[in-house]
Parts: sequence; C-alpha cells; structure tokens
Amino acid sequence: MLDTEKKIILVGCGKRGLGHLKALEKFHKIPDFFCDFNPSSIDKLSKNYKSSNFFLDLDKLIKSINLKHKNYAIVAVDAKNNYDVAKKLLSNGINVLMEKPPGLSYKEGKSLVEASKNLDCFIGFDRRFNPFVSKSIDILKDHGDVFNIHAEFNKDINEWIGHRAFDENLLDKMVLESPIHSIDLVNYLSFSRINQIFGFSKRHESKYRTSFSALIEYENGTLGTVNSSYLSPIRSEKYSIHAKNCSVFLDGINSGKIFYKSKIFDMKIDHELSSTELQMRNYLESIFEGKEFLGAKIQDSLNIFKITEKMFENTIS
Repeated sequence: MLDTEKKIILVGCGKRGLGHLKALEKFHKIPDFFCDFNPSSIDKLSKNYKSSNFFLDLDKLIKSINLKHKNYAIVAVDAKNNYDVAKKLLSNGINVLMEKPPGLSYKEGKSLVEASKNLDCFIGFDRRFNPFVSKSIDILKDHGDVFNIHAEFNKDINEWIGHRAFDENLLDKMVLESPIHSIDLVNYLSFSRINQIFGFSKRHESKYRTSFSALIEYENGTLGTVNSSYLSPIRSEKYSIHAKNCSVFLDGINSGKIFYKSKIFDMKIDHELSSTELQMRNYLESIFEGKEFLGAKIQDSLNIFKITEKMFENTIS
C-alpha cells in the first residue's frame, strides 16, 4: 500500500525537470509540489496538474509543506544551481534526488554529504541503470574481474557559451557536465576504491578548459581512463570494458558489441524503459515500497571530485 504521507516535490520544470516528470507519469505518479523560478513554466504546468501545488520561490515552498511528512525532492534546476538548491532542501529535512553535477568541487560535494545525515541524497547518474551497462556486467562477470575500463564523452563547448544555465565557473569545468556520467560509470564498474589518480586538463583554443584526461588505478588493480573533448563537432559517448578473453564496446548507451575469443557479437537487448525511467522506477520503489535504491549516493560524488580536481590542478594553458 502506498504511503500517502510521503510527498514528491519537483524543483526545476525546464527540459531536465520535464524529463523527470515524464518518467514519474510512466509509473502513475504526479508531483505533489512543483517549483520553478520561471513563471511561464509554472503557468503551463498548473493548467495540466490541477491537484498539485505550485511555487515560484523555494523558500515559500519549504514553508508551505508539512515537514512532519517524509518529503522527497527531485532537483532538476540549471546545473550551476544544483548545489545551492539541494543544500537548502537537505538543510530543511527534505530528501533529495538531484541532477548532475552534485556541486562544482569536492568541498561542495562534502558539504552535501554532511547535510544529508539521516536523509537520502542521491544523484541521477542513470547510466548505472542502462540495460546495455547491466548486460555488460552480466556478461563480463563470467570471465573474471574487469581489469581495464575506458570511457570518453565529447561535446562542443561553443553550444553553451552564453547560455543562461552555464556561468563562467561551470564553463571552465565542463567535465562536470555530461562527462561526469562517464567518470561515475568507470568508478562504478571498477567495483573498488581509488588508489591513485593522474589527471590533466587543457585550455585549447579557448579561455575555458576544453580537454580532460585521467588515469585511475583502483585498489583491486583495475585501471580506468577517462577522456573528454569539448571541441568535438559531434556529441559522442563510448565505453570499452575488458575482462579475460572478453571485451564489451558500447557506442553511446544504445548499442554494443561483445568481443569473445576473436568473434564479434552484437548485443541484443529487449527493453521498453529508458535509463531515466528505470532509475525513477527504482527511486519510487525505494520511497513507497522500502526497496533499496541502487543508484548513486551523494558519497559517490567524492570519488568523482577527487578525479576532476586532479584534472583542474594540472591544467595546461
């Protein structure tokens, strides 16, 4: 039976927020509260979701909800505002599932860890729920430990210069935008803690960092590499994951190939739900059915920031 004393809050109703709303609707759940700083977004939603409550101000939202209930906020605001919004919600006793990035520094990640004591704070690294990633784990575990993982995520920074969602600080740390998914996935697939990191970045033909690389050694001996260019003419995301006599290559997160004993096989997966929908299903199950949430916890952000801050420390201009 669903616990009606538990309330869902959607903070941020732009493109990212509407993606989460679509996923919620897939499982017949509508936020009890909507909050966005754009009046036109709230006006449009209020016409379609008449049983919900709508706010343009986060402080007014917090004052209006019953803090005796367990409240669960999905934070999907502009990337530069993720930390401030999540921190305010946690500080008022509200559980959080936040979009990436979970802050822009190790210090901010640590602050969210401390603010979430006795609360849930999760990060929407939905690649962990991707069917091709799950299938890769199942295939490779039959061939011993994964010992080498490579990830790359490339985009064009020029698409985002001048965009209201990206301030100067974030534009200089764009590895924390989409490529942060790749860093999390390499850490996740290693099944180990980090031993040492070599990281670099470069400002190539730009006043902002546009090239990022890291080599990570994990305590179990696995090596991981992450590369990202923000001067790429196309968006691309690729992974290669290696165990003994078996390798998996993922082109994006929607196709893959298996290399086994000199033979190549296409990965065939029947799936109806997207990674975001699979993540949302598990999140709702954790809230209303008491199941464990299998996604990323805020504590996982600290290992990501250890890697990215090595990149920032060693910047080649």
